[in-house]
Amino acid sequence: MVKRFFSQAWLYQKARTAAFDWREFLFFDTGYPVITLIFYCLLAAYSFQTTDLTNWVIGNSFLMCVNTCIFGLGNVFPSERYSGRLRSMIASPCNMLSVVLSCGFLPSILAMCSVLLGFSVGAVVFDIDFTGVNLGLAILTIFCAMISASCFGLLLSVFGLLSDGMHLILNMMNYVLMIFTGAEFPISQLPVAGRVLSRALPLTRSIEAMNLLFDDDLEIFGILLIEELAMAIIYALASVFILEYVERACKKAGKFDLF
Repeated sequence: MVKRFFSQAWLYQKARTAAFDWREFLFFDTGYPVITLIFYCLLAAYSFQTTDLTNWVIGNSFLMCVNTCIFGLGNVFPSERYSGRLRSMIASPCNMLSVVLSCGFLPSILAMCSVLLGFSVGAVVFDIDFTGVNLGLAILTIFCAMISASCFGLLLSVFGLLSDGMHLILNMMNYVLMIFTGAEFPISQLPVAGRVLSRALPLTRSIEAMNLLFDDDLEIFGILLIEELAMAIIYALASVFILEYVERACKKAGKFDLF
């Protein structure tokens, strides 16, 4: 079972990158997010008239995981439907949840690398000072964020069984995360409804925890990470229950393939 899991993870990653050579894939998965990070940090520097871009580097570094983590998982079922394999998957006795998890394994690892790359770019381009920052706690924060984001991507992927508009949904979710996680501006500036929504999203607490880590304020640091992991568990459990319902609905409606 373990061997099958890793084999499926590797095969999905190969299929995901088959249309690109390594330079195109590297640009898509790292180059574009890095350019986006630099753009929003420069925009913040101009808008807020500040040279201390630590908060924006932190927020946009975490958002770099969206391409590989949330999109990687969210597109599992749409890609299977597009290729015509979804009908066979649903008709077979394979566990659909294990399929999604194996497909999201390598994208989640790449997502962690993307976040680390974001911080590295921030240190070089915007002179972000990592002196005094506990690197162990920083890695732990990134790890918790990736677990939460991966489970959220798992939740989104479930709806790909019935919806033909997952690309639209995932792109809209990209902007929702950008606005409501505190990556671009403080959550305190949002209206009450926006602040409530922000607490239901992944990355919000991790971004806040990392900001506290840079400020050397660890009073609620542990609580934020525990809450982030609790949200991951909620996303995962919701995914399991919804997947069972959606799978039954798929079989009943016969809506498996685009063609």
